[in-house]
Amino acid sequence: MIRSAPRVRRARLVAPLVLLGLLSGCAGGDVAIRYYVIDPVPGGALVADHSGPAVAILDLTIPQYLERFNIATRSGENRLVFSETRQWGGNLRKNLMRTMARNLSELLASTDISTPLNRSASRPDYRLQINIEQFERGTDGRIRLAARWQISDGDGKALAMHSADLHDGDVTADGDYDAIVAAMQQQYGRLCHAVAESIQALQQP
Repeated sequence: MIRSAPRVRRARLVAPLVLLGLLSGCAGGDVAIRYYVIDPVPGGALVADHSGPAVAILDLTIPQYLERFNIATRSGENRLVFSETRQWGGNLRKNLMRTMARNLSELLASTDISTPLNRSASRPDYRLQINIEQFERGTDGRIRLAARWQISDGDGKALAMHSADLHDGDVTADGDYDAIVAAMQQQYGRLCHAVAESIQALQQP
């Protein structure tokens, strides 16, 4: 009886763990993580040829709460919800920077759009700094994208400051992350178009 006591204690410790594992397996359901990215949106060039300006995207910033891999949505005026199973496929800030560069390259018909991730050796015609202040699904089901950007010349002299507050896109259902990310991509494409137009306006005589 004395020798069997440790076995009894081990059994008492293991049994709850086994039961917990069984319950977790039954309640788990669909726990597969899905990953998303913001891709470029085809848009039509704003200029006729491929002699567009050289643009250096110096920086693109996003709110700290968007630096997480979990996709954020609004559940109330001042409340955020982060999905555990719907996540960004990489660093969102870098994803947005690369996508901005690719969209501007097409919109401005330029082969020289550089970023800190892909620097160019040439002197840029314009330098661009972008600050995204909000970018998530709101409680009304629409994607809210608020941003500011500054354009400087090749020497760093400020030329123009712009802002955009986009929140009139498609309504998405709560929890439908395929639709949410697709709507975010469309809104981001609209922002890229606005940035391209502001750069093009500086080239007008």
